[in-house]
Amino acid sequence: MFKINNLAKALLCTSILSATSVLAADKTEIRYGIWDRNQLPAVEAIIQKFEARNPDIDVEIELTPYKQYFVKLNAAASGGVTPDVFWMNMPNVSTYTKHGLLEPLDGYLKGSTVELDKFVNSSVQAYQVDGQQYGVPRDIDAIAVWYNKAIFDQAGVAYPTNDWTWDEMAAKAAAIQKATDDSVYPIMMNLTDGQETYFNLILQAGGDIIRPDKKTTDIAGKDALSAYKQVQQLMNKQLLPTAQQISELNMSEVFQSGRAAMAYSGSWNALPFSSNAQINDHIGVVTMPKIKRNAGVSHSIAYVMSRKTQHKAAAFRLLEFLSSDEAQSVLANSRTVIPAKKTVSHFWVEAFDTVDVSAYTKALETAHQYPTAANTAKWHSLLNDGLKKVWLGQDPEKVMPGVEKKVNRVLKKG
Repeated sequence: MFKINNLAKALLCTSILSATSVLAADKTEIRYGIWDRNQLPAVEAIIQKFEARNPDIDVEIELTPYKQYFVKLNAAASGGVTPDVFWMNMPNVSTYTKHGLLEPLDGYLKGSTVELDKFVNSSVQAYQVDGQQYGVPRDIDAIAVWYNKAIFDQAGVAYPTNDWTWDEMAAKAAAIQKATDDSVYPIMMNLTDGQETYFNLILQAGGDIIRPDKKTTDIAGKDALSAYKQVQQLMNKQLLPTAQQISELNMSEVFQSGRAAMAYSGSWNALPFSSNAQINDHIGVVTMPKIKRNAGVSHSIAYVMSRKTQHKAAAFRLLEFLSSDEAQSVLANSRTVIPAKKTVSHFWVEAFDTVDVSAYTKALETAHQYPTAANTAKWHSLLNDGLKKVWLGQDPEKVMPGVEKKVNRVLKKG
């Protein structure tokens, strides 16, 4: 009897192992590349849902910190072993399409459940190259201005609203400066980064950064020069820290320590700011003040497919699910990023219970696509270097025309 039972168990185990082997052999493994550990829980939750609906596909999440992400991706591309589906950003998409590393999605999108018109248009356009769609938007960000109600109350200054102007911001800053001591910064801007500050100011002043032809820039136009001078005026009045101070200060830390009355910041700071128990009961956020027009830049991350993947059908099934309302809602409720799909972005706002962050989704209504062109990293570096001189007090009318010529040369090389 003992022998019979063991024989039966052995046969049963063999059968189970065989069945398991067959099932494993029938499964397609998809590699999915991402870079943000903070978003990993939401990513894992989405993948669990996908695998439950697609039992023939296993997804292996490959997390690489952002600083190494594109270095590793470039090396993988050289060896033809990029993940099947991975995150892409706007500054790099033109390089990856130029080298034929991304699969055009137009043929897959026809007849699929992906509705690109449900996504923020600028994020869709950002991943169109030469008339082809190379990415489906994942998330989108915007810039707004946070304010500390306690400092405003101390100074007896009314809180800003979404319809305020640049002059009103300067007036509020001056009143706060007068009512507080030197430990309080009336305005904080991270002028070392175009996305959070000067890209927006150029657009609000009526200028442009990269013209639609992608071959020329407008960074030395009269509107852009006007924007630079207005920043210099704030510095001269000590309403904004000096360039040296800005290079040494961390805007996020200063605001969260209660030492900044107003701070320009991206939507990625909505979660840490609103979760900070030391400030979240006396902070608010509004759209950026209008100079000539309401405007700002918005960057978007997209899902893309490797052109060399051996599993294109399975990869697109994953990509299709990632763009669904269900997956985008998981992103929204994580509060880490604003989902790019307009039909669910309100869930991101509703997920915050301590601060009304709707200024960010309102900012998207007038947002411009994050400026990109060939060699984005190079021309952006030239622009940043030129503006460092301006922020240190040099005349933008003397500095920026030369910078514009250098940037134009880079753009025309393509």
